Amino acid sequence: MAYVEKEGSREVFLVGYYNVLFYLMFRVGLDEYKKNILIDRINSGEKMLMKDIYGWCQKQQVPMKCRFIYRKDFSIAANIWNLYSYFRFKLEIKE
Repeated sequence: MAYVEKEGSREVFLVGYYNVLFYLMFRVGLDEYKKNILIDRINSGEKMLMKDIYGWCQKQQVPMKCRFIYRKDFSIAANIWNLYSYFRFKLEIKE
């Protein structure tokens, strides 16, 4: 899932991974190549885990934020498991 929204000198690119939304902030005119590479990787069907998305952003120096969302189309058990995975991921990236 990908969506681009322009905010002044930045474009916010939204990437969804199960219950987690990643907001990647690209500089307009400067990060076009990086954004296109990521879009191509996603559109080609490449499997990217939360760690992969985070690692790519770190290596490319692309600021990002992530947020957990409850999804009504998932079972309660799936939402709880995904929340657990999200918290585990957040703990791992803080170390």
